[in-house]
Amino acid sequence: MAEKKTWKGGRLGPFHLGKRYKNVGTDLGRLYAAHDVDTGNAALVVMPSDNADLESWRVRATSQAEPPYFALEVEQAPASGRLPELSNMLDLLTSAVERLEKNEEARAHLTGGAVSTWKRWVGRMKRLLRSPRGPLLAGLAALILGGLLWSRLGGDSTGSDGKARGNTGAGALAMTDPQAPTLVDLDPSDVPAITYPLPARPFSDQAKVPCFPKSGEVEINGGCWVALEKRPPCFENQAEYQGKCYMPVSAKSHEKKRREPHSVQP
Repeated sequence: MAEKKTWKGGRLGPFHLGKRYKNVGTDLGRLYAAHDVDTGNAALVVMPSDNADLESWRVRATSQAEPPYFALEVEQAPASGRLPELSNMLDLLTSAVERLEKNEEARAHLTGGAVSTWKRWVGRMKRLLRSPRGPLLAGLAALILGGLLWSRLGGDSTGSDGKARGNTGAGALAMTDPQAPTLVDLDPSDVPAITYPLPARPFSDQAKVPCFPKSGEVEINGGCWVALEKRPPCFENQAEYQGKCYMPVSAKSHEKKRREPHSVQP
């Protein structure tokens, strides 16, 4: 009988494991805070002490406040899958959540939204540099950065006249072209990935009621949203609700509006 490979930590399937939650009972196994390495979504991962009869299932649980419903969506199932094994998996995950009900750190982890693309990239680079190939990759990166710096210094030696002319042209352009009153930032590192359907409560960094209807904001589930011209299917960074696509309004924009002086009407 071949000896089983031992798990050495870090990556486990599509998840990168973080903090281990202790004092949750030895019967549960090992419980970790984790993130999906592709989407950045927060997760809980349980490594059971007894995995002799495990089957490979992938499911998604969904709840919605209005209209109210619960759903269990099966994304992948074994051809000879047994429902008792699916039930055992759900029972184990339910027990894991129940034992963390009073853990504020776990609540913040699960409700904090997805990790940004930049943070995931930095984490991957750190793990790669700690690997046996890390010193070689660090050396290659140093050579590339050195070449870029050398080419930049060589370009600057052409003289200061070109730089002065470039600055003059940029200043003239900035003075003649008007700026937009409001911009939508579509940087995926700043826009939280939203899964269907629209969440039952506002995000931690989302503007909450009262909203500003004159700015195009609408109130849904206690949060402020902006309806888009896009119709479902929505993009992955948009929420779908009652046949429309929405984007959340940032809480910072509300703070800025409240600080702005308001003119007094006669």
